Amino acid sequence: MVKLKRSIISLTIFCLTLTLFGGVSEVSAQGNSPSANQFTQMDSINTNWAIDQTIPESYQMTAENETYILYVDHDTLGFKVVDKRSGYVWHSSLDEKLEEDKLNKSWEAFAKSGISINYLDSKAASKRISITNAEHELIVTPIDMGVECKLTFTDFGISLSMILKLEPDGVSIEVPFDLIQETNPAFRLAVLHLYPFFGATRGGSVPGYMFIPDGAGSLIRFADTTKARNMLYYRYYGQDLGMLGRVPWDPSVNPPYIISLPVFGMVHGYKQNAFITVIEEGASYAEIQAHPSGILTNFNFIYNAFIYNQSYFQPTNRAGAGVTTIQQQPNRYDVKMHYRFLTQDESDYVGMAQNYQRYLVDKGILKKTVQSDMENIGIRLEFLGAEKEKVLLWTRSIPVTTISQMEGILKDLQVHNPEVIYYGWQPQGAASMPPRSLKIDNSLGSSEELLTLANSIFANGGNLYLYYDPQAALIGEGGYSKRYDLAMAITIVELFGYHRGKANNYLNVDALNSNYSSLTQDVQNYEPLGLALDEIGYNLYSDFKSGNFLNREDAIQRYREIIADSWNSLAFYSPNAYMYDFMKAYFDMPVSNSGYIYTTDVVPFLQIVLAGYVPFYGKALNFSSDIKMDLLRHIDFGVYPSYFLTHEPTARFLKTNSNWIYTSAYEQWGQEVKDTYVWMNALLAPVIGEEITSREVLQPGVVATTYANGKQILVNYTDKTVLIEGTTVNALDAAIREVLP
Repeated sequence: MVKLKRSIISLTIFCLTLTLFGGVSEVSAQGNSPSANQFTQMDSINTNWAIDQTIPESYQMTAENETYILYVDHDTLGFKVVDKRSGYVWHSSLDEKLEEDKLNKSWEAFAKSGISINYLDSKAASKRISITNAEHELIVTPIDMGVECKLTFTDFGISLSMILKLEPDGVSIEVPFDLIQETNPAFRLAVLHLYPFFGATRGGSVPGYMFIPDGAGSLIRFADTTKARNMLYYRYYGQDLGMLGRVPWDPSVNPPYIISLPVFGMVHGYKQNAFITVIEEGASYAEIQAHPSGILTNFNFIYNAFIYNQSYFQPTNRAGAGVTTIQQQPNRYDVKMHYRFLTQDESDYVGMAQNYQRYLVDKGILKKTVQSDMENIGIRLEFLGAEKEKVLLWTRSIPVTTISQMEGILKDLQVHNPEVIYYGWQPQGAASMPPRSLKIDNSLGSSEELLTLANSIFANGGNLYLYYDPQAALIGEGGYSKRYDLAMAITIVELFGYHRGKANNYLNVDALNSNYSSLTQDVQNYEPLGLALDEIGYNLYSDFKSGNFLNREDAIQRYREIIADSWNSLAFYSPNAYMYDFMKAYFDMPVSNSGYIYTTDVVPFLQIVLAGYVPFYGKALNFSSDIKMDLLRHIDFGVYPSYFLTHEPTARFLKTNSNWIYTSAYEQWGQEVKDTYVWMNALLAPVIGEEITSREVLQPGVVATTYANGKQILVNYTDKTVLIEGTTVNALDAAIREVLP
């Protein structure tokens, strides 16, 4: 319980009731109930449960440090960790099948084995085998603080080595690629399953949940049954376009969020025991496999599977005939992952996020961004500069927001610390390829005018960025060679996808590097002008073009090298974790998850990880389908506002590729932007640069988020006014107060 200081600040939305919410006061009945899975549910401490804590004689004590003791079974490669702070024992495998367990022989072997694999035969058929149900040779050698294991599945000629070690924060596991062997040409290693039953629980016998970094963050609470019908697969960093060839696209369907953080977790008893698993190497070829109780077994379990070889369909003629075959070369990468254990008060999703934040900081991946104005929050304002439309046999540029018009809008808004993005600045506008040097469409103004505006914005605590997608090769446009510059899928077709209303191929890394380096070198002459990078932070594809082969792990390294060579001020749209050390700001921060029916909660895991280090901005609020709830989630999660604006009405560019911008005219949205900023600034400015230390659902639909400086933000998602320890929070409103721990 917190103690209140005398000073309490309460803020209401009274001035925004009509402008922001259009006079609507009723909560939508569809999906907006605080009990729905798009909200966080209440937790309570429940100690009325037990899980087997015995360590069978087959487990040998292997290593010990100040915090943990490691035991290893040399026959199954199972391990157990005793947390000396609490005495809790973590199990990596199932020791004994109970009569009520719904496990056939294959699943029992899977549960009892530290390692299982899927292999592919000569017909590209996949089958799973485990240590405890397949002929094998296993050599376990003690090393400092752990063991090194060499495992061979003798019937299939597949060998690998694993290093298991105790470390200060838990346990690390490594699988070096160079020690993987495939000696029987009839079989290939497809998938490596590492400790699938680590932390597994039966049904609802343990109060707790699985955490998955979907969107802002998702929980799947333990229960005896689930709405899911299959195991849940989440590929880190999204699907590989190099294996797919093209991305299915339906403008009426919102795609799921990309899993941008290589981490998952599990809680055994709220505020009692928890762990997170972090992949340090190999995440681009890994996927989370989550299994809620009630699908195929009565167990809840979650783990990482690592993909080495995949089958794919290779067309052989234009009629669609073809064969299913296996990739010629395996995915080459090392695996390194960590189990990090939490206890007592840190054992919830907040503690998981804080632990992962410390991991990123210790690795030098997450760095504090210096903010010149600590009195006011930022706001992201993206402007469409120019587009082009077809007129008879040629095209012409349509100026939508000129530089001078953008300057006028910013002066009228009078907001602090604006993060301004200029989209469609290049000749012929947004539907044209960006040039290799800074060239502004003639109808918008000059580069000198742009520099003057950049300096003005910078003096007001903000930044001006040019929107840039360095991966996209816009179909039908010039500026690249179809023969030399495009990445290829494994099926020998050009990669294809859609983004921002345009059909794209995608550049190979050499062409990307050439274009990016040329443009950034020129933009550096216009400091403080920066770049807002789209796609390159989250669209990770392999390239199978002959002579240019690049797998996903190597692509990460090349992208990082390319970006590290430029000193431009950089912001990223929805970046994956491997880009965090380059970003000055995070754009398009999610405030929900993908909406899968089997998840039980949305939690701000991603926001807690970044809070206090990097400012983050949500998606454009003028495109929100439920602006009322989205604004409350912005406050709850500490997300700064964003808007997409134009000087011209949307009818002016309705027949262009930018018709996805369906409402943006400043004349329509200007007052709303001002009112939103004033309201959000009053609530979030007192916690600028502060880390989130706790978040608690006080009652259904009422959430308290506490920051390191003692400020606490209360958000009321319900349609009734609530009183929280002397602080009144109106219906569908928020308040801030000062508390002491």
